[in-house]
Amino acid sequence: MVKHVESTKLFYKKYPYKIAYKRLYGFPSKEIIDSYVNRTGYGWWFDYPTTPEDMIARSNCIRFLRSKPGTKFTNSSMTHVYFEDKDVFELAATRYGKLQKEIHIPFIDNLSETLDAQADNVEIKNSLYYKKFRYKINLKYNNNLHTYLGPLLIDTYSSNDNYLLNTNVRKFANEDTTIQINNAPFSYKFRHSTYNTYTIYCREYIDMQLMAFVASENITKITKAILIREICQSDK
Repeated sequence: MVKHVESTKLFYKKYPYKIAYKRLYGFPSKEIIDSYVNRTGYGWWFDYPTTPEDMIARSNCIRFLRSKPGTKFTNSSMTHVYFEDKDVFELAATRYGKLQKEIHIPFIDNLSETLDAQADNVEIKNSLYYKKFRYKINLKYNNNLHTYLGPLLIDTYSSNDNYLLNTNVRKFANEDTTIQINNAPFSYKFRHSTYNTYTIYCREYIDMQLMAFVASENITKITKAILIREICQSDK
């Protein structure tokens, strides 16, 4: 059974439509598969053709898809095919249905135009961040965040209801935080690094503006949450 999903974003900031298929190309040899199964005791990690008819169907499918304009491909456990044009997508959706696993369609026909019309980076959601914050600010980690900005954010905004600091930002209140793993008899010392995510959520536009001024040197991205119901109301 093919899973249908309503999409609220453009894939790769360009493609409104996507069909995920059983893996269509790039298969290992039978020797590699047998060796993997014998060594691990598990089946191969993705679906692969086991009959000549199945192999022919997958080969014909990928050949058909690659002949169409405005498409992009990624290959993992499934083959994901992205479509820029609705007519090409609808044609593809009618072909090779037995190989299809998921179909992603934008929740509104003019999703691309709607996103292009936004002045800000936007994320379309069912609800605001943590149900009350309109903006999300991502920060980069560096010495300024560690020694100055992080502690300043804790002192100034940790008790302000117009802001929410994520867990990693809040840890600037206590260096070398000890983390306990459930009931395990061991723990580890948390360390700030570029691999961690540092995020601040702001309630309204004016709150975001103030934070953009305070943390300007460390901001990597500001995202505005737009609700699905708001877009649907504006289209009426």
